[in-house]
Amino acid sequence: MRRLISMTAAPPLLLPLLLACSPGPPAEGAPEPRQPPAPVQTAPEPRQQPSPAQAPPVPTGPSAPWAAERLPAGSVPTVYLSQWMRAENRAGCALLAPLALGKPLNATPRAASFAGGWAVAYDLPELRSAYGVAGTGTGVEGPSFEWPFNRRWSDGSFVGYGPEGGTGPNELAYLRIPGQSCLYNVWSRLGRNHLEYLLERLRYVDTATL
Repeated sequence: MRRLISMTAAPPLLLPLLLACSPGPPAEGAPEPRQPPAPVQTAPEPRQQPSPAQAPPVPTGPSAPWAAERLPAGSVPTVYLSQWMRAENRAGCALLAPLALGKPLNATPRAASFAGGWAVAYDLPELRSAYGVAGTGTGVEGPSFEWPFNRRWSDGSFVGYGPEGGTGPNELAYLRIPGQSCLYNVWSRLGRNHLEYLLERLRYVDTATL
């Protein structure tokens, strides 16, 4: 009787293949499998602290003359009021007038012509337009020159002045005041000292009731 081959045993031809495919000990000198590197732990970046707000620069220079109390409308020559009322730029060009005129004392105020703005000139018996004040139709952005003399005030106002045209004899000042859109002109044919006298005595005129 033939012997029955056990079904649990591998067929003779398959046994060498199974042995070849079965895992065995690693060959001598073969590198061991490497473990994947552990993730690098990075420290969280420090948060940027907001920088403290910087304080605005402290204004320098003396107090501006026009920062003083306003002149009542009734205390200035009426030509100032009439000129300013008809000026095209009055909404952005506040009325300025000198608190005092200095010597000589016999000057007569009159209307002067500045296109788009307002102006008052003072005539002396022997000298027409001896000095005056104007809120011109020119904006504060120009013109600008290298004046030989300059002054600044604590409100940010700035004036440059010197001989008109560089030679004179008329002394002319270009005055810029923060909050006003016009370029102010102040002039004097009586010399630089008189021009500076007028600049230091300029005041706003109270036009609220006009």
